Amino acid sequence: MTRVAIQGVTGSYSEEAVRAMLGEDATIVECHDFDATFAAVDSGSVDNAVVPVENTIVGPISGAVELLNNGKYKVLEKMPLKVRHVLAGTRGARFEELVSIRSHVEALKQCRTFLAAYPNIVQVIGADTASSVRRIVDEGIPTRAAIGSRRAAELYGAEIIRENIADDIDNWTVFYLIGN
Repeated sequence: MTRVAIQGVTGSYSEEAVRAMLGEDATIVECHDFDATFAAVDSGSVDNAVVPVENTIVGPISGAVELLNNGKYKVLEKMPLKVRHVLAGTRGARFEELVSIRSHVEALKQCRTFLAAYPNIVQVIGADTASSVRRIVDEGIPTRAAIGSRRAAELYGAEIIRENIADDIDNWTVFYLIGN
């Protein structure tokens, strides 16, 4: 069984990319950040990693690209993935009452136009999209929301408040399957 490191948790776009590339049998190893993801490959504790490299809205995903360029990794496969960001909240959350929105920094950048329309809502940088959704559900505070995937919202029991909030409905991220 293939062990694959991702930056993020189950329900993230990286996990979705793993499933599309390697199927359901791949074992996901969740990593807190890109450094840990690449370190898992370097140490041999995983067979591969799947990392986001470029997005059609924001361009290169700098944290991943820097580490990719600084190492001796083989790119085994490249795959574009359609990214459809939703705004997710706790059950009963109302958009008009939101005071903060949490997500990975790259997801926040991809939703700049949407977020700029609501300057009173504080943007909070989270570790990744899916853990941001999980966290707001775990906290249970209806004035906090997160940007993530529909799958993450369903997986963690969040309520979708708004759909397709990225700056471009045709939002894609290219993921690389890498190894040594």
